[in-house]
Amino acid sequence: MKLLNTYSRMRKLLILLVALPTFWACNNDSECRQERYVAMEVKLFQTKFDAEEETYIVSNFMPDSISVYGVGNDSILYNGGIEKIKLPLRKTENLSQYVFYVNGRYDTIKVLHENIDNYLSMECGCVVFANINEVTHTNNAIDSAIIRVPEVINVSTTHVEIYYREDK
Repeated sequence: MKLLNTYSRMRKLLILLVALPTFWACNNDSECRQERYVAMEVKLFQTKFDAEEETYIVSNFMPDSISVYGVGNDSILYNGGIEKIKLPLRKTENLSQYVFYVNGRYDTIKVLHENIDNYLSMECGCVVFANINEVTHTNNAIDSAIIRVPEVINVSTTHVEIYYREDK
């Protein structure tokens, strides 16, 4: 009986010794839960000239139709009416290009950026942040583009503002 009781205790101890490292190995890493999607947010504006005041008036712009796709990418990133657009930057190159088709006119936007690998942890891997250096564009419908926040580390900030000329 005493031998059986000792065997039972040793068995429980062995199970405990095997189970404890398993629980410690499960790392509850809060960084894995943080937002890992990083994209450049673009906000659209429209400029129109007020001849009476001899000044330009700037307003939020939500086009009737807009399609955006990446150059070298077959898929459409946006299709519909929207005034803010979240665009992924290329993670392996320092130049991202997009074609905007707004109200029947095409424009190309080029974004020159520096990619920065941000290591989270062994379990989570890394996230690629970016620093926008320059934004250029064609002038079919776009009047200008301004970098507001060059550091692209999340999707809750407007990074670039694009100003469209008023359709006449």
